Amino acid sequence: MGGSGLGRRQGGAIAIEFAAVFILFFAILYGLLAYCVPLLMLQSFNDAAAVGARVAVSVNSSLTSAQYEAALQSTVSQAVADRLSWMPASWYTGCNGGNYMATPVTEGNFTRITVCVRYPSGNSPVVPVLTLPGIGTVPRLPAVLQGQASLLL
Repeated sequence: MGGSGLGRRQGGAIAIEFAAVFILFFAILYGLLAYCVPLLMLQSFNDAAAVGARVAVSVNSSLTSAQYEAALQSTVSQAVADRLSWMPASWYTGCNGGNYMATPVTEGNFTRITVCVRYPSGNSPVVPVLTLPGIGTVPRLPAVLQGQASLLL
């Protein structure tokens, strides 16, 4: 008889403990899932920028300056778009007003080409941000998701 009264007095404690532990486990699970997409995007941006820079080497540099820059922009843009074809086009843009490649800069005998891909800053977050009590916002992401590669020709 004494054991049955003890169980009735602590019945609510289980619900309170479950609520506290559930918040913690939910935050951990949501954090794992919520960080996967932005990190995958960041790795894809770095990869696409590197591929764009490597493809820039294949453009014929004997063209006139305007033709060379146009061919360079077109080739790099196509390579980046091909590499990021798995994600919606609204999720990525170039860093220079929509262009993936900065204007080639001549440094002595060399030309520096910079390719940059990023998540548009005006867009809403890819993953909804949750504010959990005692934990804060999940996920905590940097202000800008950006991948950049530079090549010296």
